Amino acid sequence: MIREMNQNDLASINEIGSLIKENFVKVNYIEDRLKKEYVKVYVYDDSLIKGFVEVENHFEITDIINIAVLDRFQHNGIGLKLLDYVIKNTDATKIMLEVNENNKKALNFYKKNKFIEINRRKNYYDGADAIIMERSK
Repeated sequence: MIREMNQNDLASINEIGSLIKENFVKVNYIEDRLKKEYVKVYVYDDSLIKGFVEVENHFEITDIINIAVLDRFQHNGIGLKLLDYVIKNTDATKIMLEVNENNKKALNFYKKNKFIEINRRKNYYDGADAIIMERSK
């Protein structure tokens, strides 16, 4: 089930988020960003959060900030369900994101789901490029 994040979910989201960003917990990342975005969680049995998606909406563009799934639940379609949720529930005509060029798992996931590379930010991630990707709705 995918539902709106609530305050009780913060610890789980920070745990999952720390897998994708070292400083995720240190800066109270989600609490700070909630003022601007929406966060949806994938929940199993109404208690265990297996993953989340964080999104910003900007007029005709929806930006996916993060999609993260706990390692032990990856390759079970949860990331795809979260991505499909965003696609089906946005009024935007384009969905965009950026990903580290060294994150081959994420790059393959996005390419498989019709995202194309449209630009790069050189040396954005400590020497690695950020690949800007886009998908029309």
